[in-house]
Amino acid sequence: MTEKTFGPFELQKAYSTEPVPDDFVLRRRISTAMRTLSERVIRAEVDQATLQHWAEQLEAVVATVGEPERRDSKQANRKLFTGAATIEDLYHMMDFDPVSGGANPIAPQVTWVQEGQEGVEGTLRLGQQYQGPPGRVHGGVIAWILDAVLSRALHAAFRLGVTGTLNIRYLAGTPIEDTITCRARITGQEGRKIFIEGSIWHGDQQTVHAEGVWLTPKSLG
Repeated sequence: MTEKTFGPFELQKAYSTEPVPDDFVLRRRISTAMRTLSERVIRAEVDQATLQHWAEQLEAVVATVGEPERRDSKQANRKLFTGAATIEDLYHMMDFDPVSGGANPIAPQVTWVQEGQEGVEGTLRLGQQYQGPPGRVHGGVIAWILDAVLSRALHAAFRLGVTGTLNIRYLAGTPIEDTITCRARITGQEGRKIFIEGSIWHGDQQTVHAEGVWLTPKSLG
């Protein structure tokens, strides 16, 4: 049987509905363990002997992993834009995303609750490893997340583009260790410029507002 293949506008649906490849089930387990470890050890109140023990154990794991070869995602990306990407290709592009990729240990894991042409909405919880001021998310982390959220709104509306500008206004502190909501929607287009706005909310309080311009490739503009 011929393996199913996908194009760029099928990417998000396929990624959320097709079975997870077996190797990515394991990659996600590894990343989940690494994220959990990162959150638990930061600022941990333990004695020096315990820190020494942890350091030795983790250094042993690093030595075991060594420096394995890495797959180049450029090939998968080219296959996607010709409609020839397999589900394995899609996971190699999407699951290592630094904001919501399940196989990326630094990704804070956005859970998308709405995705469509009218916009996107997701929820997430940021632990102490993302803290800036005490009890608050670092402003750079906010910008990092919103860049991805506004891009997600672009893709959910079946459009392609890259970030041109991103302006962020901080309205209030965004708390760590609590559920926050991020939203974004397209507000207009002029030629190759696509205008997108987004926000972060803690309950009913908006903590961040963002506006950006995404640029479509010249061949599509």
